[in-house]
Amino acid sequence: MAGKMEREVADSLKRFFSAQKDLSEIGVIKSRDYIGDIGRYVCTLVYGLKVPKGRKPAGYDGKIGKSSVAVRLNNCPVGTPVRLAEPFDFDELIVVLGPNCFLRPEGVASDFIFYRFTPEEVRQRFKKTKSGYVGGGGVFDRTYDKVLNITTG
Repeated sequence: MAGKMEREVADSLKRFFSAQKDLSEIGVIKSRDYIGDIGRYVCTLVYGLKVPKGRKPAGYDGKIGKSSVAVRLNNCPVGTPVRLAEPFDFDELIVVLGPNCFLRPEGVASDFIFYRFTPEEVRQRFKKTKSGYVGGGGVFDRTYDKVLNITTG
């Protein structure tokens, strides 16, 4: 017989899956990559990112003006850096650090922190690995571009 789930875990999972369903019903979550969908959504609010309908183009998530933009949202509270693989089929990368992300700089109270990188900046600032590039805490020690708070009204 399987063990019984603790009430705190059960309640938290119910809230998580309920929020996931709500975000799907209102069109924020559009795929199984719900973290990516949330990243693209907040970039539409902050930068006016235009995300194509249907399947996203290979290599980037949308456009800001004529610029092809890749978006990466990281909200992992422990040890998962931002990962990218070449070829870079984007003109610009926007990295969004969420409210729970371990990569967040100290002293920034906003829920989302946005950083913008050109492909050349990715090659310079991110660590080169066999499979691509990895961005850890040192990448985000520079000034961020914008912030966004979760508010209504």
